[in-house]
Amino acid sequence: MGKFYVTTAIHYANAKPHIGHCFENLLADVYARYHRLRGDKTFFLTGTDEHGLKVKQKAQASDMSVQAFVDETSEYFRKMNLDFDYSNDYFIRTTDDLHKKFAQEWWLKMVAAGDIYKDSYEGLYCVGSESFILEKDLDENGNVPHYGVPPVKVKEDNYFFKLSKYQDKLLKLLESGELKILPEYRAKEIINIVKDGLHDVSFSRPKASLDWGIPVPNDPEHVMYVWSDALTNYLTGLQINSVLDDYWSASHHVIGKDILKFHAIYWPCMLMSMGLSIPNKIFVHGMITKDGVKMSKSLGNIVDPYEVKDIYGLDALRYFLCREIPTGEDGDFDLQRFQVVYESELANNFGNLLNRTVSMTNRYLNGSVVALKEFEFENEFVDTQRIIAEAFDDFDLKKVTETIMHFASSLNQYVEDKKPWALNKESKTQELEIVLANLLEGIRRVNILLAPFIPNKSQQVLKMLGLKDFDSKFESGHKLSDATVLFPRVEV
Repeated sequence: MGKFYVTTAIHYANAKPHIGHCFENLLADVYARYHRLRGDKTFFLTGTDEHGLKVKQKAQASDMSVQAFVDETSEYFRKMNLDFDYSNDYFIRTTDDLHKKFAQEWWLKMVAAGDIYKDSYEGLYCVGSESFILEKDLDENGNVPHYGVPPVKVKEDNYFFKLSKYQDKLLKLLESGELKILPEYRAKEIINIVKDGLHDVSFSRPKASLDWGIPVPNDPEHVMYVWSDALTNYLTGLQINSVLDDYWSASHHVIGKDILKFHAIYWPCMLMSMGLSIPNKIFVHGMITKDGVKMSKSLGNIVDPYEVKDIYGLDALRYFLCREIPTGEDGDFDLQRFQVVYESELANNFGNLLNRTVSMTNRYLNGSVVALKEFEFENEFVDTQRIIAEAFDDFDLKKVTETIMHFASSLNQYVEDKKPWALNKESKTQELEIVLANLLEGIRRVNILLAPFIPNKSQQVLKMLGLKDFDSKFESGHKLSDATVLFPRVEV
């Protein structure tokens, strides 16, 4: 039994969640459930990032106090986790008193390492990304890429972090693969940035410019810059639960591509300064698009995950997002494609296989299962498990689902080849028992493989199979329950 710690990026509390937030939390949730099923001691952290200028501006526009605004917005994300059945072990808020306390302690560790100093800064600041930006990084219109607005010129005294000090160490970690970033081409992007040279970065804002943040230790006239505050949540979330020593060595981050630089450059350098190990892996997902275009309220192409969930069910939405959105790339959300995947893979390839096998066993054998001496698909299943484990390691959940469905297809072909209805008609009872037992054992194993993706339906399958949990197996004389439709027909 190993250990596994998985986090999402804490979501910025300046607006309600959308399907992109659902997707990121889902990816982390699937990994957490997969490792729990493997017997690994697992901790899953998510939450909200509640400091910074954007939050303060949105609160003012809403005519609310900032604290009241983030209390309300954070609750939307907490509700999303409940509504979409994410199995996070803790939900952290950066306005939590303990987070503030621990974040200040980590700041002091970087001070003790000689890596934080005070200096004046004059340059360009992007409110959207809460970051300082170089002129060379602006687009042809002088706007910040991804945000489409020009930066603001600022001149102020800030505390700086000695990012440049760790350039060579970071480059070595990246080029050796010790700092693992997936997909691999994302690592190459970061390597090129590091090779261009790292500059020390601002880690605070004067309270006169921004008073909504965690105070810098020993200097109440400055607040921590949002990234130095937010990134430490991966540590403080464990500290709050008194499990930092248990899990940090097994840390894995699931993040969007737009914040890769901060997680793959700032964060490992901060960890080295603090004297801690770097994350095991950084999983970088793309964006969900609609008709090939990034979703936005102004374009009116936002997909409401609640509406899709209400039509097809939660587990179908979970499965489709992992099956159809390439994990490391941008992917299009297409409702017509959703219908195809729902019917062909969930309703037919798995759901119908389960229903007809249980029905035939109940009808032909009075619901009684014989114990197998040898599972006919054992070798294929071992290969399936190996491919799935490798795909999880490679951050390729699309390949995981495709591999599971390929194995389910083999079971469906077995039904057509063996024709249990014909064996029953010919009174070949012993052969019929073996065929149905092989099918039921195959379905039991497919259900375990699918459980991280369809956790609620997988419990329904266990009930139909008459099994208590995923560790339960069929013994001679085992009785099945009645067959039910796992994925009902949906008329859209």
